[in-house]
Amino acid sequence: MAVRRHIGYWLVELDRLITERFDEDLAAGELGRRHWQILHSLSDGPQQASELHAALDTFLNGQAEWDAELAAVVTRGLVVDESGTLSLTDAGRDVHGQAWIRIGARRRQMTEGITDEQFAETMRVLEKMAANMSGAEQVR
Repeated sequence: MAVRRHIGYWLVELDRLITERFDEDLAAGELGRRHWQILHSLSDGPQQASELHAALDTFLNGQAEWDAELAAVVTRGLVVDESGTLSLTDAGRDVHGQAWIRIGARRRQMTEGITDEQFAETMRVLEKMAANMSGAEQVR
């Protein structure tokens, strides 16, 4: 008899596979996952460093990691920090564009056979489940 896998298994497995595959794709452009998140977040225009940090906080292990990841993209010349406002440089836009081609292809692969409506519903359900569990008291 086959083992029935539950939601926890599929969430962890999908997260593992997303991380593994996206890391492979980003490594082709010498980017780490957090570097990509910073570049992609800035691709629509400049943002306050504090707002971007807050938006990415779930993915970070504290202030030290944020400082290191931001310093890496600034040192590489991909992002400029002007008095707390972050924006992409020309090089940053180019690196982002090349990575976006690879990430876009990977996202299409991940959602192959899934309709836009199914994807939207999945996102809605996961968001609701997270909201339900956030601050949930112990069940007795």
